Amino acid sequence: MILTVVIYISDNGIAFPGAKTTLYEPGIKLPCIVKDPTIASQGTTNNAMISWVDLSPTILDMVGVDYSATPFHGRSFKSILEQEDPTGWDEINASHTFHEITMYYPMRVHRSGNYKLIWNIAWRFEYPFASDLWAASTWQGIYRNGEEYFGKRKVQDYLFRAEFELYDLSADPDESNNLALEEENQPLLDSMKEKMKAFQKKTADPWLIMWDHDSSLQGTGVNL
Repeated sequence: MILTVVIYISDNGIAFPGAKTTLYEPGIKLPCIVKDPTIASQGTTNNAMISWVDLSPTILDMVGVDYSATPFHGRSFKSILEQEDPTGWDEINASHTFHEITMYYPMRVHRSGNYKLIWNIAWRFEYPFASDLWAASTWQGIYRNGEEYFGKRKVQDYLFRAEFELYDLSADPDESNNLALEEENQPLLDSMKEKMKAFQKKTADPWLIMWDHDSSLQGTGVNL
């Protein structure tokens, strides 16, 4: 008997400024609907934080392939499909590097529970739009009229971002209050930075070099 598992996902958030090509929640909070005929329960909503890098090991697990988990950045979520709030699935990482040649703006994210850290690696530059989003009337209506706000975020803050953006999504789901700018949040910010850096080291992210110009992944350039 042949059984078919259907996994429905989206490749990015909605095609509006502040969503697609950003690491704000509308850009990375995507649907993942799984129909697995081997599971008895139906209509279960699972709150686990997963990433598309988890798909390959999950599919291999579903079809019973004996594989090594080491080469994968993700992990199988097959065993937790029927759980609502599985333990150990409350942290996640995300990244964006470019969308088009003209939309190059590397960013990294670490989320732990409701706290989310965005590292804008190219923060000294104006945020570049994908061409379709720049031309969209949604943005042009704000930009041409010199409006101060784009949604709940200031246009100036959207175009010129802080190096680090730290949000408490439970209290600030619109990601408009950057906690990284407040001195009392430095211990939390430092902890989130270390978790982000650890994932970059684990995945050999070349942008690790921007932490204090660490050249450990690139080498010294000197032949001894």
